[in-house]
Amino acid sequence: MNTNRTAHDGARIYSRLLLSCYDFLIFNILCPYVWRCSPTHFQDLYADFMTRNHADIGVGTGYFLDKCQFPAGDIRIGLFDLQQNCLRHTAQRIARYQPETYLCNALEPIAFTGGAFDSVALGGILHCLPGNMEEKGKVFDSISSLMTSKTQIFGYTIVNQDIRKTLLSRFVFWILHKLKVINGPLDSASSLATELNKRFHQVSVQTIGCVAIFNARSNFQARF
Repeated sequence: MNTNRTAHDGARIYSRLLLSCYDFLIFNILCPYVWRCSPTHFQDLYADFMTRNHADIGVGTGYFLDKCQFPAGDIRIGLFDLQQNCLRHTAQRIARYQPETYLCNALEPIAFTGGAFDSVALGGILHCLPGNMEEKGKVFDSISSLMTSKTQIFGYTIVNQDIRKTLLSRFVFWILHKLKVINGPLDSASSLATELNKRFHQVSVQTIGCVAIFNARSNFQARF
């Protein structure tokens, strides 16, 4: 599927200025009023599935990493993103955890030789990637170098099919898609579940408003 889009298109908009007001725009306006999904659902995801040995793919501003109450013990956090501004902003925000930072394209194999992570979050990155859900599914292969047979993955993404849309959500999606900020006019929760089931087990996908929220366990037999 030729979309004439690249992963860099979705990352380019994250300037230092945008990051300074990102949390307010996304979590106080777009999530509750446009996508009709309270950010508390995302915070609950982190609370339920994040471990103290965690990797974040597509880190944004590190909002939930900052808010999360970690289990007791030493904390290790790996930040993986294509946008240096996001890495810098998030690393400064959670500097108390001394995070590891890695500049990378999640649609390409991540050449990672460090210790694997027990949890991996993909919060809001899938709708920024080009292509259909099958093409976006490459990100689940790319992160295999970060995972063990027991790693928990979780995340959320905006979908545009098989959901109830409002005039406002249709308009905002059209604008953001036109600007190449988000992609995936054919994305659905069912197509996401298909890609997850190809690679993982204990897959769960639920739709709230215009957002698909998911979690799954890595599948040793499927990956090695």
